[in-house]
Amino acid sequence: MVAILVALLMAFVGYVFGRAKTFLEGKQRVYEEILPIILKAAYDPASKDEEGLNKALSKLWLYGSKNVAKKMDYAVSIMVKPSRGDITKALQETVAEMRIDIQTFFFWERIKPEEV
Repeated sequence: MVAILVALLMAFVGYVFGRAKTFLEGKQRVYEEILPIILKAAYDPASKDEEGLNKALSKLWLYGSKNVAKKMDYAVSIMVKPSRGDITKALQETVAEMRIDIQTFFFWERIKPEEV
């Protein structure tokens, strides 16, 4: 009986870790996909790809952590009204937060926003 419980517990733990790994890999793919679109919108506003930007932001809000979403919201507010702050600094903070979000177990890999 104990062996069956241990086996079930191990299977459950394996499942949970597998799902967490899959979700983190999904986040990484989404961040890789949306970052160029966001950077283009921030630094080349003449490109006017609002649909692409909206899709990218939707994916970010679905997959990103609360901190990533907050940082990106601030960056978007600067894109809309540049007098609100420095877009480069806001995007650096967003990218640094994205790295924290997908590298939760590897704290030694964290970078400071100014290093982006």
